[in-house]
Amino acid sequence: MTTASNSTKLKTSDQLDSRPGIFGRTVTSTFRKEYGIKHKPPGNIRTCWIPPIVFGSALLNLPKLLKLRFFLKKERKERLSNNPDDVSVLYYSDNLDETNGIANNLRNVIPYMRAHGLKAFLAGSAFNTRPCGVVENSYCMLLPRMFSMEQLGYANSELAIPRVGHMLRMLKRYPVDIIELETPSPGAWLIAICGHIAGIKVMSHYRTDVPQYTRTLVKAKWMHYYVLKLMQIFYWMARPVISPCDDYSDALVNELKVPREQVKLMPRGLPLERFQPEMRGKGTWEKFGCTREQRKVRFAFIGRISKEKNLEFLNNVWKKFASQHDDVELMYVGYGWYLEEIKKLFAESDVKESVNFAGEQGGEILSGLYADADFFLFPSTTDTFGNVVVEAMSTGTPAVVSNYGGPRNIVDSEKYGWILPIDENKWLDALESCRKLKLERDADYQQMRKDCHERSKRYTLENSSKAQFDYFRQVAKDFYKIG
Repeated sequence: MTTASNSTKLKTSDQLDSRPGIFGRTVTSTFRKEYGIKHKPPGNIRTCWIPPIVFGSALLNLPKLLKLRFFLKKERKERLSNNPDDVSVLYYSDNLDETNGIANNLRNVIPYMRAHGLKAFLAGSAFNTRPCGVVENSYCMLLPRMFSMEQLGYANSELAIPRVGHMLRMLKRYPVDIIELETPSPGAWLIAICGHIAGIKVMSHYRTDVPQYTRTLVKAKWMHYYVLKLMQIFYWMARPVISPCDDYSDALVNELKVPREQVKLMPRGLPLERFQPEMRGKGTWEKFGCTREQRKVRFAFIGRISKEKNLEFLNNVWKKFASQHDDVELMYVGYGWYLEEIKKLFAESDVKESVNFAGEQGGEILSGLYADADFFLFPSTTDTFGNVVVEAMSTGTPAVVSNYGGPRNIVDSEKYGWILPIDENKWLDALESCRKLKLERDADYQQMRKDCHERSKRYTLENSSKAQFDYFRQVAKDFYKIG
């Protein structure tokens, strides 16, 4: 169990966050309120403040880091000499205090690992709406922030730099052998530098296609080059790098200059017991959308409602498809800065009756929406894995995905769905095939649902956790020259 400062007791009257609560996250302890630079709006030049703040913070903590290095070396020698497999890992991601695939996946994986005797810890940076850092669900440490600003082109997400002192105290109380960085964000840079000084093995997991996001969302071309160079330096500091799919293994080698032998292909795992075919037909869809009598074929997009998910493309395809059929429906499930634009777009279109919005959901409602969908649409070309694709298939829902990134590896073949280039005509043809399959070939459709569910079992938390820790143990043995 991880706890925050014992000098700050959790009070029910405390205003711990000005945002609405996020499903499944409960504050269990808090840090003292500390001074932080006022949260800043986005800006190209302001982004250039980050490197000097990061390096300055590491320099200010240099004496503490060197002291920690000596402590950890002694502690590790005693512990691993007795049991070389007793490896402890800290996962760090700046954006844990948001709702996104990375945060959701880590918040499922780490409790599972801890419950099965694996020494795993999780830390990130508290969102700017919190007056202090917190620990959620007794294991997820959200450190107090020192600096934060809105992320360029990505509303409701931020770039943040945490206070290092709390992390150093945590590392002394819970010594770790490996730090795995989940995103190449400012806080991760700081943790990487501090980890190297403290003598801890630092590696990373390629969860976000930052260069492509920058090209998609940021207009200034010099920022594209700037970000790419920063990413190349980051992945030089944090090797080896875990990649969840072939396409991004190649991107790491070709674009980010990571040596091929320093890239480890390793699919992720999810709590698939929450997403089962039995959730289908329980009336969840009807709470937000049409009945079967009104719309016989149901399509869903579930995830963050942002342009980098290629939703402009999906909207264009849907308008053409729905204009030809009055028995199809598209449900958007999730929240993001692009949501209001989509609502306005369809409210003013001739196919507005074919589109509904369920908002951000969790638990049985989310599982029910996955299961009630007849087909799952995911046109993103920037997802390194695709948690939502696995979740959909686990409920038995076939997926239509792009031919680049992690989702195509998950779907794999026409037995489980459609893998398509970003071409409107090909997507229109695929949606027509989906409709005919559901309405005219029910036996084949039901078999596809069964096949999808079986395919999803490759991505269990058990398989993923075992593979990760087997790899971590080998990395630790090589780095610390154990045995």
